[in-house]
Amino acid sequence: MSRAAQRRPAVVIVDDESIVCESLRIQLESAGFRATAVNDPSRALATIQAEKPDLVVLDLYMPGVDGREIARALRADPATSTVRILLLTGSNEAVDVVTGLDSGASDYMTKPVDGETIAAKIRSMLNMGAAPRAKAGSKRGARRAR
Repeated sequence: MSRAAQRRPAVVIVDDESIVCESLRIQLESAGFRATAVNDPSRALATIQAEKPDLVVLDLYMPGVDGREIARALRADPATSTVRILLLTGSNEAVDVVTGLDSGASDYMTKPVDGETIAAKIRSMLNMGAAPRAKAGSKRGARRAR
């Protein structure tokens, strides 16, 4: 088996609630992911840049820095611009969904969520291809139009 086939997808979980971080980390590790939990939002960007994850699970509302700010910063940095971002929050208000996705998140889930469901969502998101969203006029889009 090749080294690439043996690689476990890396996920960074950012949530200010320690119990949420640890619970998700344990559930994702048992589902076959390499998971890192960060419960201090001020350390989120540095950890994500160091870990270079395949996907970030990001709480929307946190003290100091909210998930939208972190998502925008990830999209603005060429080193992290293609990482998938799953917003995870207790809010299902339309304004939160829209502003979260508009800030650069790839998808959105509401709490509470069980380990099986979030692991399935992450697997689905990671099977979408290299770019978080296809851009108009890209080669990928041009091939489909032919």
